[in-house]
Amino acid sequence: MESAAPVGGKKKARMESDSPIPPTPNVRVKEEAADQETQLAAATPTPPAADESPAAAAAAAAARVEVAVRIDAAILHCPLCLLPLKPPIFQCVAGHLACGACHGKLTDVHCQPCGGGGAAYAHNPALDAIARSTKIRCPNDRYGCDRYVTYCDVADHQRACPHAPCTCPEPGCGFLAAPPALLDHLTADHSWPSQEITYRAVHPLVVSASRRRLLLAVRGDGDGGAEQRRVFLLAVGAHGAAATVSVSCVRANAAAGPRYVCKVWTQAPPDAETGVKDTIMMEANVRSFSVPGEVAMDDGTVLCVPPRMLHGASMEMPLRVRIDKLGAGATNRSAIAAQTKK
Repeated sequence: MESAAPVGGKKKARMESDSPIPPTPNVRVKEEAADQETQLAAATPTPPAADESPAAAAAAAAARVEVAVRIDAAILHCPLCLLPLKPPIFQCVAGHLACGACHGKLTDVHCQPCGGGGAAYAHNPALDAIARSTKIRCPNDRYGCDRYVTYCDVADHQRACPHAPCTCPEPGCGFLAAPPALLDHLTADHSWPSQEITYRAVHPLVVSASRRRLLLAVRGDGDGGAEQRRVFLLAVGAHGAAATVSVSCVRANAAAGPRYVCKVWTQAPPDAETGVKDTIMMEANVRSFSVPGEVAMDDGTVLCVPPRMLHGASMEMPLRVRIDKLGAGATNRSAIAAQTKK
């Protein structure tokens, strides 16, 4: 174990690891000095409150000290299920551990590694505190995520991390990156067309047989900071004589469930006799895929456009598209209904 002397009485901490699972042995310990601003702040200690005991003040001060460490990850895993230890954590007098999930499944509360006849497991609040304060860099840090995540919650974070990498769909191209970087790659290296849009707004778009895919980028999604871009793909396919239109989200963590809803509608040329424009519309949850592409009929909802609703010799489709976040109160049905009549 190696450690550096503290400067100004403060240390800055984090726990670094490339991946929490599987456990990686033989990891060194290090400590980093805080920056100068933190040192100056530490030089002027804050006196304890009048109603705060010296012990409580010392505990609060200790809680503000952080250290960056590397440790054998196996120590942080439950020996029964081999998953990261998540509070509440239990321990027998011989030191054997059990995570809260495993302890809840035991029919005998006595320690299993001790042969079932040992002492009963007891809750260990100190280990709970260690587990809650042990953080590592998100495994997607190489793709742009700068979050430090509690070790036992890394799997949950990865399922929702907006920086989880996606794959380029072009044959022979093995490019792998977070969606915003994949967007730049597809537009720069493969000449995919793109357009910036916003949530809660109707955007007129035109697609045709020669423009069968269009990347839609929303800046400031809120999942990864003000500059994070969420990427969607509007794709045109075929189903018999009809054209199909689908909208999907370029997102690696599709298992987390849909997070967006879209409305897509188009109008036919005016009827020669009545002047009425036939309108067809779809409203659907936006499916997510780690490889951008057309949504198959069996995988999601698509808009089927008959040939008579296509315009001109180039068979263009004038579309209107609106994308909203689910659960944010963004969908205004009456406003959208009014816009479809225009």
